[in-house]
Amino acid sequence: MDSAFVRCSPNRLICSICEDYFTDPVTIICGHSFCTPCLCLLWEDTQTSTCCPVCRAISQQMDFKSTIFAKKAVPTGESTIYQLPSSVKQICKTHQAMKSFFCPADKSLLCLLCCYSPGHVTHKHCSVKKAAEHYRENILMQMKSTWKNKQKNQRNLNKETKILKVWKGFVNLRMMMIRAEYPKVCRYLHEELQKHLESLTNEGRIIFEQLRKNITTMIHTGKLLRRIYAELKELCCKADVDLLQDPGNAVIRHQLVQLYMPQPMDPQLSTWTISGMSERLNNFRVYITLEHKTNMCDSPLFEELRRLQCSQDTSHNPASLEFSSSWGAQIFTSGKHYWEMDMGHSCNWIIGLCKESWADRNNMLLNSEGIFLLLCVKVDDRFALFSTSPLRRQYIQRPQGWVGVFLDYEFGIVSFVNVASSSLICNFLSCSFSFPLKPFICYGPK
Repeated sequence: MDSAFVRCSPNRLICSICEDYFTDPVTIICGHSFCTPCLCLLWEDTQTSTCCPVCRAISQQMDFKSTIFAKKAVPTGESTIYQLPSSVKQICKTHQAMKSFFCPADKSLLCLLCCYSPGHVTHKHCSVKKAAEHYRENILMQMKSTWKNKQKNQRNLNKETKILKVWKGFVNLRMMMIRAEYPKVCRYLHEELQKHLESLTNEGRIIFEQLRKNITTMIHTGKLLRRIYAELKELCCKADVDLLQDPGNAVIRHQLVQLYMPQPMDPQLSTWTISGMSERLNNFRVYITLEHKTNMCDSPLFEELRRLQCSQDTSHNPASLEFSSSWGAQIFTSGKHYWEMDMGHSCNWIIGLCKESWADRNNMLLNSEGIFLLLCVKVDDRFALFSTSPLRRQYIQRPQGWVGVFLDYEFGIVSFVNVASSSLICNFLSCSFSFPLKPFICYGPK
């Protein structure tokens, strides 16, 4: 802030990162204080454990979303910062008096006599100090909003990058599933199979390019928000006179970026009807009798389900939900079996097969061996499908209503079918069953 200030006790009022007066100060666990913006930007760039810039003591990684709103007072004792007049800018040339007032109408500095001039007498005026305090409060709010948007953009970028990395593999896996399904139905549906695979390939390629473009936009937006954040911090540190007469370009750019923040994609492949699939599966129709119905809120299985619910936004802490789970009375050790379950309008559900021993355990986990499940999880206003063994996202639309489950024990196949559209949701291929399997179903709240 150059020569506009005279400072006392600088060690207690100066940030050791930017070597300027504190802006929105925060004190970390070791007792040292810094500007919150300086610490946010410094720790964001840190690839290793976060530590104090002064004493190097390891400090817990800050929750930027909560810290950015913290304004902890740094004790100053008897120390005070005095602002001195700028020799040129704060002296009225007409009246040779101090410009102690500010006119928001035209952003001009005025002396007392100028306030009563014809051009300003009808305007509202306030002291330079009061106006500067108000401006700084607005800038701090803009900084908080900018950082919040930057963190949100980074979370969306991480999510989009993760999807991009697995997208081609997912499309190839789905093509493998479709190829495996057609010969079971009819070996003469070559034309339909080729159209299905071509459509899947083209749609997968289009979504892949959309993901790449969206990631590029998010990277650019993140850099722009960081630059705006740093500019707002620099603006906040300006002397009162310079602050009040700043054109506010950084604030305007922030407002424009807010309007055009890139949104994350929710990529989903289309599903096509497979001719004759429903008729074939109904040849192996069985009717499942459900037993051992329980209502659970604290099972590890459902804790994992809740983590899936909030995995897209770490700030979200979903309320405790009650799930109703049931096991089939039947136990399968051989043969082909097909059954359907009505999932209704439940937002969160699980259906499939599991080891008989897994069903009897109290510590059921989604990464356990011998479970073949399809999960529907609601995240914000979107629905996501997952399959287990291993846990994998299925980027297709969720089925509504009836879901079919097909088991071919000898060939090691488990398939999930959208009954309404007679289309394949996903399947487990080349499994090896050497243990009894039980149907499993779980409903969450609607």
